[in-house]
Amino acid sequence: MKQLKLPLLIAAFMLVLPLAPARGSSDGNTWYVSQSTGSNRNDGSRDNPVKNIQKAIELASSGDIIRVAEGNYFGLMDSGSIKINKGVSIIGGYSTDFSERDILEHRTFVQPGATSNGSAQGQGTIQINVMQADTHVTLDGLIMDRGNSVAYNPRGEGRPAGVETAMMQPIGTAGTGAPGVPEKQVYTNETAIVYINTGSKCDVTIRNCAFLNGPNFGILGSTSATEIVVDNCIFVNIRMAAVELRGSSGAKNSETHFTHNTVLFTWSRLKDFGDMGYGYRFLPKMDSYLDHNIIGCCIFSGLDRTHVDTPASKEAERVTTCENTLFFLNRQADLTLPGGGMFLRVRVSDFDDVEQLEEASDNKSVTDPSVFGGAINEAYLNGFLKAAETGGGMFANHYPVEDALRLFGAVKDYGAQVPE
Repeated sequence: MKQLKLPLLIAAFMLVLPLAPARGSSDGNTWYVSQSTGSNRNDGSRDNPVKNIQKAIELASSGDIIRVAEGNYFGLMDSGSIKINKGVSIIGGYSTDFSERDILEHRTFVQPGATSNGSAQGQGTIQINVMQADTHVTLDGLIMDRGNSVAYNPRGEGRPAGVETAMMQPIGTAGTGAPGVPEKQVYTNETAIVYINTGSKCDVTIRNCAFLNGPNFGILGSTSATEIVVDNCIFVNIRMAAVELRGSSGAKNSETHFTHNTVLFTWSRLKDFGDMGYGYRFLPKMDSYLDHNIIGCCIFSGLDRTHVDTPASKEAERVTTCENTLFFLNRQADLTLPGGGMFLRVRVSDFDDVEQLEEASDNKSVTDPSVFGGAINEAYLNGFLKAAETGGGMFANHYPVEDALRLFGAVKDYGAQVPE
């Protein structure tokens, strides 16, 4: 009996000891990030948040939620990229103490500065590369703006009256920064805002986000996932195209659902307006379902379906739809198709005759900017229209962030609505 006393005492002592809290365990599988109150030495709980989104991704496991307070975030040690390699949900728009969420009041920016250009790695400011199937990445409530890391013409060329910068500099060349950028020399790097790495297997949902002042694409990539959802987002001043996604699965097409988004001011690859400048591109191995969007002021075309699948049997299986969408002052066309020289240019009035659109109902063309209730920056719109008419001048000039965010809810029932 004497031999049992010590084990019994140890067991009794352990029963009354509190369990040591694991990192983030006070909130289950939820991690918290705050630029103003966090430290990357913290455990990531609500009371002790980490400081950086990338750090939270490191701590998280697949299926976890990362809640992000107001502030500006990019990679660790201010590097120019955030890399997502597991199925996490990143939710922005929280107050500093996480007691309330409003993405327009408590703004969670991913807004790298000019000094981050040298440390950016890969093809996106946010890179999604999840090789595990049956996982899901969510981005919700992030304001992603590349405008502070882009160079504008140092001689002031291509600056219409009332527009806050000159035209964007060519890729890889130096110029002046946007208003408020202290660096005297800024270089434009050709990087998408969100890049889905080729072969990534996770489904992706991007909701209530803003894509602003992008020197390349808004969303770019290739995926073997089942579904990509882009819902209630704004894309303003994006060079090349707002969305360009293709499937990479040999077995079946992936799907993109592009709904209630506002796309305004997409620009060409170069200032000669010779190619690119699209809203949404229908690409091979990707079924695309578009509904209740606004797609306007694209320097080439609102939609592009010039890329076809090979063999022809794969093309026949691909589904592309566009319904209940407002098209607004796109320069050359609302839709481009193969044929007619390089491209066949189609306006909304002829969508019903386009056999490549399986559903094309209730689309409309509007030309009066008053439909936006004054939300569009008038000087920027006038400069764009003049450049579109003359074929030169203004090119991818910085769009004011405050004005861009006014586009949430600008048109009832169409485009991005005010996030709930």
